[in-house]
Amino acid sequence: MSMDEEAFALLRLQHGDLDALTELHRQLGRQVYAVAFHLLQSPQEAEEVVQDTFLRLSERAGSYRPELGSPRAFIYTVARNAALSRLRARSSRPVSQEPEVGTEPQHHAWDGLEATNVGRADLDTQLVVQAAMQRLPNRDQTLILDAFFGGLSHPEIAVKRALPLGTVKSRLRRALRAMRHQLEDT
Repeated sequence: MSMDEEAFALLRLQHGDLDALTELHRQLGRQVYAVAFHLLQSPQEAEEVVQDTFLRLSERAGSYRPELGSPRAFIYTVARNAALSRLRARSSRPVSQEPEVGTEPQHHAWDGLEATNVGRADLDTQLVVQAAMQRLPNRDQTLILDAFFGGLSHPEIAVKRALPLGTVKSRLRRALRAMRHQLEDT
């Protein structure tokens, strides 16, 4: 699914087309799982984050702003925030305390960020990073998303994108350097 198709799917979702949600889940569900698992190290919680992510997308697809980043980066950010909310909830509970059945988590990925100064700083950082990433060529954005949000190794990216391994490594290095320079200028 290209970036344009992902953006169109989000637009369709904003207008209530749940088939678009199914398409996004089919295309990005594995990568969303990888983002969540990387942070949580729990298959069960990672699966729950995947469900939470696509539920939130169905409810709040209108929050996507194309000028701030690609649809894929937006979806990965939703997943990352949901996973981080679970980590915060985990650390606020004593180790011996089990969560009560039927209770809702106290933090929500979309709403909780604005609630604290730390959350606001995280959101500002995300927006700056997304803006820097948007300035990269699409091919470099894709490689960065695969590596850092998709959890793929360089050889896996090379196979997935049908590129030589050296090309993947050099493009990633060049893209990260470009982002670093952009971020230093802000």
